[in-house]
Amino acid sequence: MTKLTDKVALITGAGSGIGEDAAKAFAREGARVVVAGRRLDTVERVVVDIRNAGGEAIAVSGDLEHESDIAAMVNAAISHYGRIDVLFNNAGLTSQEVMQRDRDVVSMDADVWDRVLRVNLRGPALMAKYAIPHMIRQGGGSIITSGSARYFQGDTDYTAYAASKAGLVSLNQNIAAQYGKQGVRANILVIGMILSEAAASAFPEPLRSVMADNHLTPFLGQPSDVSGAAVFLASDDSRFITGQQLFVDGGITSHSAAFAEVRKLTTPEQ
Repeated sequence: MTKLTDKVALITGAGSGIGEDAAKAFAREGARVVVAGRRLDTVERVVVDIRNAGGEAIAVSGDLEHESDIAAMVNAAISHYGRIDVLFNNAGLTSQEVMQRDRDVVSMDADVWDRVLRVNLRGPALMAKYAIPHMIRQGGGSIITSGSARYFQGDTDYTAYAASKAGLVSLNQNIAAQYGKQGVRANILVIGMILSEAAASAFPEPLRSVMADNHLTPFLGQPSDVSGAAVFLASDDSRFITGQQLFVDGGITSHSAAFAEVRKLTTPEQ
């Protein structure tokens, strides 16, 4: 598989879940991968797996809350490989400790609000700020961002998370408009329920069943469903696609709010 041969891809949040799967998928497609994450031990483990499978990768660590770390991650990619063809802004603040405090507006913890937007929105913006000049000098590149179906759906909690993902849509469109003529593309993946290890442990079976009822597919998503879409947006197969949202959500955003309950009433029991 050679869709990404000779490309250098910098992937944030690549120590686990979607990011880890994407790093390995990109490497299988021939990319040289900069595996970036907050914890060096987790990204180093992913690099070992990639190299053992015959791929090429390096590990870099940094915290998206700190601009100096962001600049250092980009500089590490340039120092080692000389270019960045793909920036996959996948990292986001989704720890259980934080998400449990990301509640309704009245109950909102202002510190959580600030931190979530700093990591989930400011972080990708600064990653793009430092990567885009290198992309322009080399003739272009592809920026991919992990978004969420939550950005346009009101809910009972995760207010800061949803707001941060809404902001990413605007960021994506602005990058596409501002740098498209210089060869830089920007697209966002609108992601539904993905059963990464972290999500599987965080969602008990009753809640998982509710989510499954509201997806149109007969299964919930896996990290590979997202990484496959990311490979497409990173490759030249998508060279005429920019400023767009690709929904990788099992159809959860494409139906009425009453879909699941109506289906139960109208579908004969098997």
